Amino acid sequence: MDGLRLVGVADERTDLAKEFAAAYCDGSWTSDYGELIRRDDVDAVIITSYTSAHADHVEMAAEAGKPVLLDKPIATTMADARRIAAAGERVKVMMAYLLRYLPVYRQAQEAVRAGAVGDLTSGFYSIRFPVGAITDSPHTSEQGWYADPVRGGGGGFLDHGVHFTDFFRWFFGAEAVDVSARIGSLTYKDLGVEDYGIATYTLDSGAIVTVESTWHAADYFGPLSSPDHASLSGTRGEIELHYQKSPQTEIQGIDAPWTGRRYIDLVGEERYEACYRDLLLAFRDWVGGAEPDGLPTAEDGLKALEMILAAYEADRTGTRVTFPFQEGVR
Repeated sequence: MDGLRLVGVADERTDLAKEFAAAYCDGSWTSDYGELIRRDDVDAVIITSYTSAHADHVEMAAEAGKPVLLDKPIATTMADARRIAAAGERVKVMMAYLLRYLPVYRQAQEAVRAGAVGDLTSGFYSIRFPVGAITDSPHTSEQGWYADPVRGGGGGFLDHGVHFTDFFRWFFGAEAVDVSARIGSLTYKDLGVEDYGIATYTLDSGAIVTVESTWHAADYFGPLSSPDHASLSGTRGEIELHYQKSPQTEIQGIDAPWTGRRYIDLVGEERYEACYRDLLLAFRDWVGGAEPDGLPTAEDGLKALEMILAAYEADRTGTRVTFPFQEGVR
């Protein structure tokens, strides 16, 4: 892609760093993150380290004046998320929330903004994901740090759930007021982290939305079953989003020009893979001085994590937890 070039990689797992560098970075690798970040030929940093290391690595980048594209979740604790948000006041920090860059979702959001379904009143987002697809490096079948409650911070509910809490904030343009939740290990009881979670949020718009995020599916299945889907209801219609099957989206409205049903089903890389391209291009352009225009920042990462951590607390206490959520305060 024009304006983007990988110039080096850092990982404490030197065999992986060497392998990646040989394929993508002209052999340039190190096990010292700071060394890579401080290099003169590094203009920006992509951080995909284990989640509890994110705050340290973002602060390294901020000290070096380097913008950051950060993998989700933003952190494992609110304290670390606030460190990252503070760093985001010094350098640009973008969250890699791919759902915001799925072409079919962007078209659906445009329809919502155009009044296709009136005011959004409720939503349900669910993913059924097999834990066997979760690995912390290529060429392994082990979950690695993803199953470490310290380095990963949580399991199937946190890992994908932050995508969906961000999705609802993005689509509904609203913030959480309270949450109730149930979280547990239903299939993989010895995994070390949860494989299932479901949480229902009241938003400050009055809407009610539910996030179900799992790693407990036996495998990927299809074509009628979509492992990732969302249902949105509005005062004047409904939207179904199933970007991994066909049709990907159904929009149903009762007002012209949205009366009846219309379908969106994209082909080629525009169905899915384009989201990675487009978020990289958005990061490139933002670093270059463009307006963010819906780009997810560190503050968005913090808010998405807050919704997930509050759900853990709601499950632990058996109570409805209100926002803002203060970690460790009962």
